[in-house]
Amino acid sequence: MAQTSNQQRAAHAVAARMARLEWNNTQLVAATGADPGTIGDFLNGKRWPKIGTQGKIERALEWPPGTLRSIASGGAAPDLSIPVGGRREDGDQYDDALRFRRPAGLTDQQWERVTAEAREFIEWQIEKAVRRT
Repeated sequence: MAQTSNQQRAAHAVAARMARLEWNNTQLVAATGADPGTIGDFLNGKRWPKIGTQGKIERALEWPPGTLRSIASGGAAPDLSIPVGGRREDGDQYDDALRFRRPAGLTDQQWERVTAEAREFIEWQIEKAVRRT
């Protein structure tokens, strides 16, 4: 069954997110474990994926659960100007969603140093927590 206009908006949002990640359909299929035909048909507007596949797509794109359903119901698509997670060159996953508020009066050099130290501390805390499990 063909998609509604809002479902097509959701498919376009997925395609835009994929472009931002520099992914093609094959990479989305690999990230979701979904059937390639299902992904292709969804992106081409031929059919709407089942709820389980929607969840896989949302997780792969690092969107909150229910994002696709929300767009399909007329809601706003995620803001693509907000950086999101991905993979570092060494293959480890990271999450760009962490944001810092820059206090007034810091030079660029000071700001870079402070945020780098904060990220290092957070990474250390995460690694410490992983070792405990």
